[in-house]
Amino acid sequence: MPNYELFEEKISSGLHPSLSAREMAERIVAAVLEAEYGRTFTMSPNFAKMVSTLADILVTNPEMRRQALGIASAYIKKNRDRQKNRA
Repeated sequence: MPNYELFEEKISSGLHPSLSAREMAERIVAAVLEAEYGRTFTMSPNFAKMVSTLADILVTNPEMRRQALGIASAYIKKNRDRQKNRA
Protein backbone atom coordinates (compact mmCIF):
# COMPACT_ATOMS: atom_id res chain seq x y z
CA MET A 1 0.00 0.00 0.00
CA PRO A 2 1.59 3.31 -1.04
CA ASN A 3 2.31 5.86 1.64
CA TYR A 4 0.85 9.04 0.10
CA GLU A 5 1.88 11.21 3.04
CA LEU A 6 5.50 10.15 2.58
CA PHE A 7 5.27 10.87 -1.14
CA GLU A 8 3.86 14.36 -0.47
CA GLU A 9 6.56 15.05 2.12
CA LYS A 10 9.39 13.91 -0.16
CA ILE A 11 8.10 15.82 -3.17
CA SER A 12 7.30 18.97 -1.20
CA SER A 13 10.71 19.12 0.42
CA GLY A 14 12.71 17.90 -2.57
CA LEU A 15 11.52 20.01 -5.48
CA HIS A 16 12.48 23.60 -6.19
CA PRO A 17 12.68 25.74 -9.33
CA SER A 18 16.47 25.70 -9.63
CA LEU A 19 16.56 21.95 -10.37
CA SER A 20 16.93 20.69 -13.91
CA ALA A 21 14.19 18.56 -15.47
CA ARG A 22 16.42 15.51 -14.96
CA GLU A 23 16.95 16.27 -11.27
CA MET A 24 13.22 16.79 -10.78
CA ALA A 25 12.50 13.49 -12.51
CA GLU A 26 15.01 11.71 -10.25
CA ARG A 27 13.42 13.15 -7.12
CA ILE A 28 9.92 12.23 -8.28
CA VAL A 29 11.00 8.66 -9.10
CA ALA A 30 12.81 8.26 -5.77
CA ALA A 31 9.76 9.60 -3.87
CA VAL A 32 7.39 7.26 -5.71
CA LEU A 33 9.57 4.20 -5.10
CA GLU A 34 10.08 4.99 -1.43
CA ALA A 35 6.36 5.62 -0.91
CA GLU A 36 5.48 2.38 -2.67
CA TYR A 37 8.17 0.02 -1.36
CA GLY A 38 9.53 1.63 1.80
CA ARG A 39 12.78 3.16 3.00
CA THR A 40 14.69 -0.12 3.01
CA PHE A 41 14.08 -0.51 -0.73
CA THR A 42 15.88 2.79 -1.35
CA MET A 43 18.98 1.38 0.33
CA SER A 44 19.33 -1.54 -2.07
CA PRO A 45 22.60 -1.62 -4.02
CA ASN A 46 21.17 -0.77 -7.44
CA PHE A 47 18.57 1.76 -6.34
CA ALA A 48 20.47 4.77 -7.75
CA LYS A 49 20.86 3.06 -11.12
CA MET A 50 17.13 2.24 -11.19
CA VAL A 51 16.22 5.84 -10.36
CA SER A 52 18.58 7.08 -13.07
CA THR A 53 17.13 4.72 -15.69
CA LEU A 54 13.54 5.65 -14.85
CA ALA A 55 14.39 9.37 -14.79
CA ASP A 56 15.96 9.01 -18.25
CA ILE A 57 12.71 7.52 -19.51
CA LEU A 58 10.70 10.35 -17.97
CA VAL A 59 12.75 13.12 -19.52
CA THR A 60 13.14 11.57 -22.97
CA ASN A 61 9.49 10.60 -23.50
CA PRO A 62 7.64 13.83 -24.37
CA GLU A 63 4.31 12.87 -22.78
CA MET A 64 5.88 11.52 -19.58
CA ARG A 65 8.17 14.55 -19.37
CA ARG A 66 5.16 16.88 -19.64
CA GLN A 67 3.37 14.99 -16.87
CA ALA A 68 6.41 14.84 -14.57
CA LEU A 69 7.13 18.54 -15.01
CA GLY A 70 3.45 19.28 -14.42
CA ILE A 71 3.62 17.44 -11.10
CA ALA A 72 6.82 19.26 -10.19
CA SER A 73 5.32 22.62 -11.13
CA ALA A 74 2.22 21.99 -9.01
CA TYR A 75 4.26 21.09 -5.93
CA ILE A 76 6.67 23.99 -6.39
CA LYS A 77 3.71 26.39 -6.62
CA LYS A 78 2.10 24.77 -3.58
CA ASN A 79 5.34 25.21 -1.60
CA ARG A 80 5.67 28.84 -2.71
CA ASP A 81 2.06 29.57 -1.68
CA ARG A 82 2.59 27.84 1.67
CA GLN A 83 5.72 29.92 2.35
CA LYS A 84 3.89 33.15 1.46
CA ASN A 85 1.13 32.29 3.92
CA ARG A 86 3.66 31.72 6.70
CA ALA A 87 5.27 35.12 6.16
